[in-house]
Amino acid sequence: MKKYKAMLVLGATGAGKTPFGNQMETQELWWNTYYHFDFGQQLRDNVKDEATVLTPEEKKLVKGLLETNQLLEDKDFPIAEKLLNNFIEQRGVTTDDVIILNGLPRHIGQASALDNIVNIKFVLFLNCPAPIAYERIQSNSGGDRTDRIDDSKEEIERKIKIFYDQTFPLIEYFRSKNVNIVEVAVDIDTIPLFIIQDLGTLDAMV
Repeated sequence: MKKYKAMLVLGATGAGKTPFGNQMETQELWWNTYYHFDFGQQLRDNVKDEATVLTPEEKKLVKGLLETNQLLEDKDFPIAEKLLNNFIEQRGVTTDDVIILNGLPRHIGQASALDNIVNIKFVLFLNCPAPIAYERIQSNSGGDRTDRIDDSKEEIERKIKIFYDQTFPLIEYFRSKNVNIVEVAVDIDTIPLFIIQDLGTLDAMV
């Protein structure tokens, strides 16, 4: 079974994962073509009435998760798999390209399940402390928070806690698999281009 090369971007809400992924799609670093898979956006897009990838039952489940800001359970992973495979097909991703994974996997169970589809060869951790994340979100410094309805201080704090409780352990998980991991400190004014320039000091990413 063919597997796709992937780079995983980790960071709590507000760290700048989506702006980074979008910017990377415009780059051709290390002779790679990049495709940004924003799982959160995929979920939001695919619960719309005109969306046809998910079944009505799956849409209902996803709507509930979005409304309560819960993570997809392991038993519902086929939804994530369906969205990722549809993304690969629609964007024409090949095994020579690199998928930037943003929001998936969110925990070790999903990482293990994804192993049948992608080979995560690089992890970027955008380390953004909670106070800075809140300021970045309030100022929309990344330009990706327009029309978001889940950006109250309480929801931000809750999502940051979920990240450190459930997603942060992925760093040690991938480190145990000898995956290259790079941490970048994020401040209020950090923009994707600066992060990309920092990564450019590496000999190779994937």
